[in-house]
Amino acid sequence: MKRFWICIVFLNTYLFVIGQCDPYFDQPLSSRNANYNISLTLDHVAKKISAHQTLTWVNTSPDTLNEMRFYMYLNAFKNSESTFLKGANTIFNQRFSDRKAKEWGWINVDSIGRQGGADLTGGLKYIHPDDDNEMDQSVLQVPLGQSLMPGDTLVLNMKFTAKMPKIIARAGYSKDDYFLFVHWFPQAGVYQVNMDGKWGWNCHQFHRMTEFYADFGTYDVSITSSPHLVLGASGCLVEEKTNVDGSVTRRYHVEDVIDFAWTAYPYFEEHVEMWEHVRIRLLIPKEHCMMADRYIEAVKHSLSYLTAHVGPYPYPTITIVDPPLHALRSGLMEYPTLITAGTFYNMPLGVKNSEALAAHEFSHQYFMSMVASNEKEEAWLDEGFVTYLEDRIIDHAYGKKKSMVNMYGFHYDNREKTRGEYTKMPNPKVGIIARPSWEFVEGRKGLIYSKTATSLQTLQNLVGDEVMDKIIMTYFDQWKFKHPTGTDFFKVLENVVGNELGEETAQEIMSIFYQWIYTTDVCDYSVGRIFNNKSISPHGLFDGESVANIHERGELKDGYNSEIVLYRLGEMIFSLDVEVVFDDGTKVIENWDGVDRRKAYKYYGNKKVISVHIDPEQKIWIDLDLNNNSLTIEPQKSPLIKFAAKAVFWIQNAMQAVSFLV
Repeated sequence: MKRFWICIVFLNTYLFVIGQCDPYFDQPLSSRNANYNISLTLDHVAKKISAHQTLTWVNTSPDTLNEMRFYMYLNAFKNSESTFLKGANTIFNQRFSDRKAKEWGWINVDSIGRQGGADLTGGLKYIHPDDDNEMDQSVLQVPLGQSLMPGDTLVLNMKFTAKMPKIIARAGYSKDDYFLFVHWFPQAGVYQVNMDGKWGWNCHQFHRMTEFYADFGTYDVSITSSPHLVLGASGCLVEEKTNVDGSVTRRYHVEDVIDFAWTAYPYFEEHVEMWEHVRIRLLIPKEHCMMADRYIEAVKHSLSYLTAHVGPYPYPTITIVDPPLHALRSGLMEYPTLITAGTFYNMPLGVKNSEALAAHEFSHQYFMSMVASNEKEEAWLDEGFVTYLEDRIIDHAYGKKKSMVNMYGFHYDNREKTRGEYTKMPNPKVGIIARPSWEFVEGRKGLIYSKTATSLQTLQNLVGDEVMDKIIMTYFDQWKFKHPTGTDFFKVLENVVGNELGEETAQEIMSIFYQWIYTTDVCDYSVGRIFNNKSISPHGLFDGESVANIHERGELKDGYNSEIVLYRLGEMIFSLDVEVVFDDGTKVIENWDGVDRRKAYKYYGNKKVISVHIDPEQKIWIDLDLNNNSLTIEPQKSPLIKFAAKAVFWIQNAMQAVSFLV
């Protein structure tokens, strides 16, 4: 009986812990200079929210400020003339030219004033700091009336109304009362030292190719909505009450983050599990529930792997939102302590796309959320690092060479998928990685995501796993909650490699990595030809008792005069190993500095060269064409037999399928 009551107490304690999380940190992790207290009411029928917001903002600059700037990103979906939509007929393969009036969205500040001071509403003005689009209303300027001195705190009280759009990209609603609220409130821009070294506002308009950037702070958000809606939000639910009118008010709190997102949908099923101190909450529609365990396991593995190889995850919670199929355009995104995934009904076990997406979006908690580099101006510091770590996480969890697809004898891994997204670009030299996202007319994913990730994988191959982990962990530890730039990462890279492998190696690595990020240079080495000529005895005229009086006819001998020819087709230069294999099974490793456009090696003896492989360990993962890195004059038959068997298998299955229809 005693054991029974102990079990009951344990179960009740477990259920309490798994149902709760504590969002309050004993000590601040960040500067917390932008803090929000928001209370809102959602009208799910009209697709509107009415809200009151108090912003407490600290001027951390040495400048005296006379204005504030706010992101008003919902106005990107107000009409076709916003900078986000202008010139586009479709977004995510969706036409929006025939939208009804109620399907557009917007946000408006109804009133704003300084606490204990003047009403500032009359001075509100939309500005367009990035382009000349006077129709764009995604950045709001607020004159302060009274100057804000360095170090002073500003408290602004405002009322705002927001109409959610039918989803075009990320934010909005879909049928059956599904909502995703992101970039949904007036959010303060960042006043900082900009790329030109001067203090100023970093508050860009909402461009189609950009994401988000904001200061750290605390968010306390109370949401009043219909009780039929299941809600999920950044941070922890700290209070819930039912109101006299039957509505429900839920209060969420999160600290040391740069944004706040939330979702609502009547048909979410909730799955909750713990990983150490982290409460994992999955909100998923019923038709996708077969993916629940797969999502949670992917996030658990991500937590474990990133804790070991990057740093600890400090937040007490992570919410995973899997949108219904009709709202898929709101998926595949990252927000502080809340990510949106995406899947289809009955995804095969041998295809790990959804797990990879979950790992990718969760990894953003480290680089988008905690490190918080500027996604608008240097997206590679977030998306590139996250893609690289996604590859490592998924390949570690599900196995190299098979982590992404492993079905019916076909398999490849996440790292190979990422590399292919870069190397298969129509023009891998279309532009450099390190430029503002709005300058990417094409190739954003192939360059920012995949070229960066492939560059980092090549860096890992060159310096070794242990040194690579030290680079990433040092960068994360030094710059979490501080908004670093590319220059800051390069300093960490130089210091760690210098300390671990020596200054000469550090300078070589710095030069190589600079080429990857700041130039359009490509790497492509190729084996050109293999020559094997039979040795011939000396022939011609030779001197004897007098000049040239002896004639010798050449005869074939058992030996060979062999030559291999290598080419550097790209601009990048690497020191390379070249493996040369002879017909007796022996091998020679040549160390080529990789500089010459044409390099030849010659061999004399009783054996001939049968194959050559540049970079046999495939350290230079960024090489555009790994196929031309090797050449053999005696092809192996086993791969041909293997692929022939697979081809026969698929032909048989196709014929059987057709036979059922005849």
